[in-house]
Amino acid sequence: MQPEPLHGRRIVLIGLVGGLIGLAVSFFLESVVANTPVAVTSYAQFWFRVLLGAFGTLGCMALETVRQLQESNPDPEYHRQQQLRRGRGSRGP
Repeated sequence: MQPEPLHGRRIVLIGLVGGLIGLAVSFFLESVVANTPVAVTSYAQFWFRVLLGAFGTLGCMALETVRQLQESNPDPEYHRQQQLRRGRGSRGP
């Protein structure tokens, strides 16, 4: 049984969503800093936005890639173990 190939378009789309979330967080944090007595240069704000956007993109792309790899694992024992873990975790005490 051949494993399914990765869906690159979906990975990129999820990465873009993660980048937008990172940028939204950077604008939120910028408004928080604007209401404090700390002076932050526009140069630092620019690189802060770039870093948060890039980390959001990279993090979401990595998570989606791992999710697709786990889903396409051809080993039936792996999927059986995952179902057992989900079933055990959903029960109450």
